[in-house]
Amino acid sequence: MEIESHVLRLSVLHGEMHWESQAVAAHHVLERTPFLGDDDVDHPSDAWSAAHTAFHQALLAGCPNRRLLATARGLREEAELYLQWSVSFGQEPDRDVAAEHRALLNAAIAREADKACELLRDHIAHTAQLVIRGAADEPQQ
Repeated sequence: MEIESHVLRLSVLHGEMHWESQAVAAHHVLERTPFLGDDDVDHPSDAWSAAHTAFHQALLAGCPNRRLLATARGLREEAELYLQWSVSFGQEPDRDVAAEHRALLNAAIAREADKACELLRDHIAHTAQLVIRGAADEPQQ
């Protein structure tokens, strides 16, 4: 959470118009990609997962520090695996994942670094809590 939010802060502070346009484009694709596929109603579709990854990667891409960026990208890829394990992700009645992404994009392109980082930390933490709550205390046999 801290590394990705730090990289996002650097993107917001240093990203140029090209970075903004890539983030907007990635969000456009994410927002228009069906969340659930026909074959699995408990997990996000492969297309949505790919668009989700691309959106978060686009937000980070404005960071001028390539080493931090590579680290954050690696962690983001691993986070997508946890998202797949979270059976209820995106289906919680009190959560609007699309609105979270929209708010994150809006804060980033408005150059509101503190707000964007806070939204990202909340976004990541919420999904992490879903995985933790869904994990069995003891292995199933």
